[in-house]
Amino acid sequence: MSDDPNGIPQEQYERGLTKRTQVMGEAYVGAALDPDAFGADFQRFLTAYAWGSAWGRGNLTDRERHMVTLAILAALGREKELEGHIHATTNTGVSERDLSDVLHQVAVYAGVPAGLSAVNTARRVFAARDAQNEQ
Repeated sequence: MSDDPNGIPQEQYERGLTKRTQVMGEAYVGAALDPDAFGADFQRFLTAYAWGSAWGRGNLTDRERHMVTLAILAALGREKELEGHIHATTNTGVSERDLSDVLHQVAVYAGVPAGLSAVNTARRVFAARDAQNEQ
């Protein structure tokens, strides 16, 4: 039974919201979930299914699942989403060394341009993080 006009079970959405906030951070999720913005129903769907179902599964830790996610985003060249997930590595225990190892795998299996693009995205994120920490 669904509590949502689009058929999304409320419990699944809430589980997803908790996991998404845990991984991506409250500010990121709050900005994404503007109920009055175009795509609000898509964000609700994404929260319930990507975060409530996929990220909510057992067996893999959040760290492991995050490394898989980073590899897929890098391999597909989804730089904007990759950037957000690189920011979130501090929330899942993925170290810079872990990310470097993941991006080496991406370069071997998805191609050097994909790996290099992801490395450059990581450099930008880390530089911004370092600059913010210095303030």
